[in-house]
Amino acid sequence: MSTWTLADIRQKVRQVTGRFTENELTTTQLDDYINKYYTLTFPAEVKLEQKHVYYSFTTSANQAYYDQPETTYTNFEPPATVNNLQLLWYQDPAYFEQNNPLQYTFLTPWTGDGATLNFTTTVTGFPIYPGTLTIYDGVELFQDTNQDWTTSDVNLTGDQGGTATINYNDGTVDVTFATAPANGQNINLNYVIFQAGRPRAILMYNNQFQLFPPPDQAYIIEMKAYSVVTELTNATDTPDLSEWGPMIAYGTSRDIFSDYGELDAYAEITQLYKEQKNYVLTRTCQDLLNTRSTPNF
Repeated sequence: MSTWTLADIRQKVRQVTGRFTENELTTTQLDDYINKYYTLTFPAEVKLEQKHVYYSFTTSANQAYYDQPETTYTNFEPPATVNNLQLLWYQDPAYFEQNNPLQYTFLTPWTGDGATLNFTTTVTGFPIYPGTLTIYDGVELFQDTNQDWTTSDVNLTGDQGGTATINYNDGTVDVTFATAPANGQNINLNYVIFQAGRPRAILMYNNQFQLFPPPDQAYIIEMKAYSVVTELTNATDTPDLSEWGPMIAYGTSRDIFSDYGELDAYAEITQLYKEQKNYVLTRTCQDLLNTRSTPNF
């Protein structure tokens, strides 16, 4: 059976670009061009069904935010499930917050006297939702921007240089203003009471997933995604499908021509590149034909 190895792709690129020797283009440079094209451009160009897989992660209790694994997966897709139960999927944070609103509690636990800098309270023993607390005396603002649940104290710095600590778990808030709040000045404390449970909604935004409500235990979140291809390192390494070899070679050659300003050669090789792209897409298109929706008649 014929195959396209990294050695074959190297040879094809050298033939197409006319760079036959190490003086013209070292093998290290060539492999860098090949793998940048293969791992970054190639998957975006053809959306490979062979790389259309399931991605899953396990939640941690009280943790609402989870970073996307950008180095191993791309293009996450709905539907998403939590232990095989469907989640509401959002990609617009405004729409997500509109449909899953946080209920803020507004308090005025302290009043300034013109001399006291430090104030402490415990908000009726309720846990505090990370990233929701603000303290304001009309002059200095303290704002929690942390996303992660913790039982340890979280330190805040006011916009005038004051300091504060909050404990999400027991609701203790301790603040020291840079300047004593004025006599009779109300000091406002706003926050959201933390309530965990089985997540009902998921937001994909800013390279993160956010769950609502935050999970109260370990759940399995699952969705479709495209996994990235693996770099070709050894001369005998092959792409996942051998038929991708010519497209990888022509795509790499285009990148080389572009970087060296050889635009006429770039334009000429583009036609051959598109031809190979169509060959690769034939398999993907056939796979997609099998997923056509059933007509309503």
